[in-house]
Amino acid sequence: LTSDIPALAWQSVTFGDGVYGVPFLQEPRVLIADAARLRESGVRVPTPAHPWSWDEFREVTKELSGDGRYGVAWPLKEPVSATLNLSLSAGGRLFHRDAGGKVTVRFEEGDEVVPRTIHEQVNTDRSASPTTLGSGGSDTLPGLFAGTYAMVPLGFSYRQQIVQQAPEGFEWQVLPAPAGAGGLAQGVSPQTLSVAEDCPHKKEAVAFLDFLLQPRNMVRLALGDWMLPTGRQALADPALRTPEHGWATGTALAARLRPAPAQSVRGYPEWKDKVATPALQEYYSGAIGLDELRKRLEKDGNLVLARYQR
Repeated sequence: LTSDIPALAWQSVTFGDGVYGVPFLQEPRVLIADAARLRESGVRVPTPAHPWSWDEFREVTKELSGDGRYGVAWPLKEPVSATLNLSLSAGGRLFHRDAGGKVTVRFEEGDEVVPRTIHEQVNTDRSASPTTLGSGGSDTLPGLFAGTYAMVPLGFSYRQQIVQQAPEGFEWQVLPAPAGAGGLAQGVSPQTLSVAEDCPHKKEAVAFLDFLLQPRNMVRLALGDWMLPTGRQALADPALRTPEHGWATGTALAARLRPAPAQSVRGYPEWKDKVATPALQEYYSGAIGLDELRKRLEKDGNLVLARYQR
């Protein structure tokens, strides 16, 4: 089990010298697209081997807009994790750790790409719906089915809702998220299984985890939750390589998934709630510009993180 799950996945559950869980399911963010609308527009359809760049993605959403319809809807009720995780594809890091372990926020060129793209789509191109910025993923599905927008960036597991809720005849497909300097890299926070500290039968509990997460069982768990397994053998299973419902697109992204950038940053929850969330919400709505966003994330953010690193 230890060797079958890649080291990058284990990093997400390793703190200090301890491993605090087994990462077994993970969920990349993908583009769920109206296949008929893409076909009618004539735009190039991306694949994991040839994804859209972030610039190309912006141009495509402009082409797909007009007559009261949008190219994309961004459900950003929780904007921070989506922004940070997708920014890995553009080479963004945001959190920088020095030799002594101290973490500081630096909003650099790679970190700008994803926020700037979303901001321009909403406020300049009018190719992204402004009304969905405060929405959750499920809230955007009726508009996708109705043709209000052509694409929605969503977690991989949302495919289950689409299968269950899409009107008869609705054609949809799964596309990889855009890529930049970091390729198809993306941050994820895997689902984990752990043994409680006060468990009286720790060895038996770990033996059960070893059984539960054998490749054939990990495949069943992934299919049931519409997510990707972390194990290499499970990922190779033909059931997860079929084009149906976009499984093959998802498994093609698995090797590029990384631990979410903020996962090991002390003080991140306060930084997210008090600094990053309101700053990104205001930037995406057009209330502030990129320079003010950078100032808040760095200056205000580092004041918050400094309290946790004394």
